[in-house]
Amino acid sequence: MSGTAAHAATRADCRSLARLALALLLAPQLVLAFDLQELTDMLRRVEASSVAFEEIKHVSSLTAPLIRRGVLQYVRPDRLEMRVESPFYERVEIVANDLTIETKRGKRAVDLASQPAAGAWVASIRATLAGDAETLDRHFRSRVSGDKARWKLEMTPRDRDFAALVKRIEIEGAQARVTAIEIEEVGGDRSVMTITPIDAKPPAAPR
Repeated sequence: MSGTAAHAATRADCRSLARLALALLLAPQLVLAFDLQELTDMLRRVEASSVAFEEIKHVSSLTAPLIRRGVLQYVRPDRLEMRVESPFYERVEIVANDLTIETKRGKRAVDLASQPAAGAWVASIRATLAGDAETLDRHFRSRVSGDKARWKLEMTPRDRDFAALVKRIEIEGAQARVTAIEIEEVGGDRSVMTITPIDAKPPAAPR
């Protein structure tokens, strides 16, 4: 082999090694890459769910947190119900833009279309459960981390009215199941909702 041919072969080998090294470096990132579209595609396959929840709300003006326990139900495409069983009865049902709140004292209805901040909050939860990437992107700046086995969705509001109330929302999950929802308010109050399968429902607080 002539000197020129040998030199060309060496350059070709170097290029091949460089491509191989680049492929090896990128391979783990390609395997682990997980974005909002992939997350919502996975969540979209869930038609309905019924889970137990425990919500702990830390209020700056109170010395102890507020704790609520109950059941969350979701049915595609837009029905969401939260039934509080402890420490008092309350049922909140959302179907499309209609919000109904029921307590022992009666019922009242709210049109979410007339309440932008409340509507954005509902959108964050319902759009996540529905796997609606378009709605999430319309209302929030989102960042997804983790992988299918264990993921986290962090959202900050785009809506000015909602952003005046809520600083960020963080939703965690495993596969197509939401496991926790944390909401940090602008004033410093914070709520953490832990979500478990219905057969692993946390015991109700003593009455």
